[in-house]
Amino acid sequence: MVNRKTRMTVPVPVALERLLDEILQEAASLQETDIQLSADKTAAAWALVPEPKFNTSCTLMVLNDHLLRLLDAGRIQEASNIAGLWVADIESSAAPVNELRPYVLFAASLLYLSKPSAAKTIIRMTRSYGARKSDFKGLPALYWDLFLNTQMEDAVLMKRFQQEILQPQRQLPETEAVELHPFIVDYMAPMIQLGHSAFAAGNYEKAARSWIRALKQIPEPKSEFGQSLTLNAAIGDAFFLLRDYQQALPYLEAAKANIAENGQANAFVLLRLGEVLLELEEHADARECLLRAYTLGGEKLFENEAQPYLDFLHSCLGVTQD
Repeated sequence: MVNRKTRMTVPVPVALERLLDEILQEAASLQETDIQLSADKTAAAWALVPEPKFNTSCTLMVLNDHLLRLLDAGRIQEASNIAGLWVADIESSAAPVNELRPYVLFAASLLYLSKPSAAKTIIRMTRSYGARKSDFKGLPALYWDLFLNTQMEDAVLMKRFQQEILQPQRQLPETEAVELHPFIVDYMAPMIQLGHSAFAAGNYEKAARSWIRALKQIPEPKSEFGQSLTLNAAIGDAFFLLRDYQQALPYLEAAKANIAENGQANAFVLLRLGEVLLELEEHADARECLLRAYTLGGEKLFENEAQPYLDFLHSCLGVTQD
């Protein structure tokens, strides 16, 4: 046997590790109620993992959850692409393979893609590397059975996959989109336009008042209407520019809580909310919002923001400023 060097994992800052663990816990709590949002949260955690992304002390923790969430959410190709890159990264190393979970997850994604032969090839690789039952922990029994019998016929494998994995998966009822009555939309239009005109002229107080009047026309629960996210975000932005952070806070929090447009994945809302929280000295919540805004919008989102917000973001990311 060729003697190869052990592949050394790259440690991540303790603060980042804690943040990643918090995000994964939030994702787990959402799994039963909002599969897509749960997957979005694990995606945010994966985006925060620094380079070399497939070889850090947090990679296994984050990707194990993220890939399973993606599969549950039906985002199969996304999961398979990441798992395939993970396995390829391990295979490209000169070090011996001592972590088999990536291979198992990759094989699982291939079954979801109806590629039983490819899945069996990956499982055979785990056998050659000395996989154990612990590498299959928490996964359906079918994967371990396949490990024990890689000669299982493709038709038999896919039939079992359908019966034991796909069919039992709980299907969440689809919710119908809620739309405002056209009369309300037309009634709100002049108020919204007045707000835009005032905002463009730099009269942020007048803009906020106009938008608040428009927001009041939306029936409860407002979070079920997409227009309320836009209005709440605009009002919060106006109060932010007025440096009235206490007034900005509830509107930005309402925008983040919007169900119709998934406010928790709106980069601008998270940016402004994070900045307001920072001004109010809520540093832990500010860090979470700004880091998530960064994962969604990148550096470009922050390019016109004031230096103190950039300095705080960079401190969260562990970036040293020259």
